Amino acid sequence: MQNSHMDEYRNSDNGSTGNSSEVAVEHPDFSTEIMNVTEMEQSPDGSPSVNASTEENEMANAVDLPVTETEGNFPPEFEKFWKTVETNPQDFTGWVYLLQYVEQENHLTAARKAFDKFFIHYPYCYGYWKKYADLEKRHDNIKQSDEVYRRGLQAIPLSVDLWIHYINFLKETLDPGDPETNGTIRGTFEHAVLAAGTDFRSDKLWEMYINWENEQGNLREVTAVYDRILGIPTQLYSHHFQRFKEHVQNNLPRDLLTEEQFIQLRRELASVNGHSGDDGPPGDDLPSGIEDITDPAKLITEIENMRHRIIEIHQEMFNYNEHEVSKRWTFEEGIKRPYFHVKPLEKAQLKNWKEYLEFEIENGTHERVVVLFERCVISCALYEEFWIKEMVCLQPDLTAAYANLVASLRPSLQKLV
Repeated sequence: MQNSHMDEYRNSDNGSTGNSSEVAVEHPDFSTEIMNVTEMEQSPDGSPSVNASTEENEMANAVDLPVTETEGNFPPEFEKFWKTVETNPQDFTGWVYLLQYVEQENHLTAARKAFDKFFIHYPYCYGYWKKYADLEKRHDNIKQSDEVYRRGLQAIPLSVDLWIHYINFLKETLDPGDPETNGTIRGTFEHAVLAAGTDFRSDKLWEMYINWENEQGNLREVTAVYDRILGIPTQLYSHHFQRFKEHVQNNLPRDLLTEEQFIQLRRELASVNGHSGDDGPPGDDLPSGIEDITDPAKLITEIENMRHRIIEIHQEMFNYNEHEVSKRWTFEEGIKRPYFHVKPLEKAQLKNWKEYLEFEIENGTHERVVVLFERCVISCALYEEFWIKEMVCLQPDLTAAYANLVASLRPSLQKLV
C-alpha cells in the first residue's frame, strides 16, 4: 500500500488555502472546466513515494523538451498561474486553472512542465492523463503520448476508462499492416483485464475486448473471453450471457471451440446417445469436425445438440455468478461516488464501504478483497481508517506497511504534538 499523498488530498479543497492568498492572480473564467473535474482515481499500488523531490527530478527527465520552446518564451500568463500552485500545491482549483491555460495556449513545453508537476501531487486523475496524452498526440508526438498513457496506467491500473482510452489510441496509431499490431493490441487487452477486469464496473472493457476479437474473426478467442467474464460478478453480467448465447447460435460449434474442446464435447454427446464416440475415420480418435455426418437431418440435430450443451454448461456458470452478483448488488448500488473528490463523503457512503469490505473479507476471494480495497481508497482517500484497514488485512510485511502508514499520517500527527 502506498498512500504518501493522502495528506495532500486531505488538505485539498476547491479554492486556495495557506499562503496562496499572497499571490494576486486574475483567473480567466474556467468555471466550466472546474465543474467537469469530478473524477480522480487512485490506486495504492501506483501511488508515488514520500520523496516527492526525487520523483520530480525523474518526471522532469521523462520527456525531452523541444529546443525551440524554452521557459524564456512561456505564455505571458503562465508564471502567475504557476506561482499559485508552487506556493500551495494543495490548491486543486489553482491546478485546474493552470492546466486549462496551457491547453488553451497549446504550448507544449509549458504544458509538460505543468502536467508533470501536477501528477507529482495528484497522480490519480485519469482524465488529466488523457488530456496530457492528447496534447502530445496533437503535436504528432506519438511516442511521447504512448509514454504518458503508460505512466498514467502505472499510477492507476484500476482505471477502466484510461485503459479504454489507451487501447483506442493504439488502434488509431499502430500500423494495421504490421504483423505485430494485433499481438500488441491483444496483449494490451490482457494487461487491462488482468489489472481492472474484476472491477464490478469493468463491463465496458470486457465488451470492447470481445468486439475487437469479433472484428478480427477470432471466434475461438471470443469464446475464451466469454469463459472468463461469465464467471466474474459485474454490473452487466446478464447482458454478457445474452450476447454469449447469440454468439453460440450464430456460429458453428467447431468454429467456436478449440479442437480439444470440440472433440471432448462430441465424445460427451456420443456417450449420452449411446455411441462410443470412436466412430471416426481409421487412425483418428474422433473426426476433426462433423463432416462424417452425411445425413442432413442428423447434421442439423448434431449441431443443435452441441449448441444446446455449450449454452447449458455456461448456464451453470451464469447461475453461480448471478448468485454472487446478488450478494453484492445492494453494496454496489450504495456506491454513489466511485471516484475521488475533495468533498467529504456522506456518512451513508462511508458506512456502505465499511460494510462492503467486511462482507468481502468474510466471503470473497483474496483477489476480490484486494480489488475492493483498491476501489475503496479511490473514493475514501481522505479517510485514514480505510488505509489502516487495508494495511491490516492485506499487508504481509507489517514493517513496510507501518512505514508507509506513518509517512502518510506524519503531517496530521505533527499537528497533534
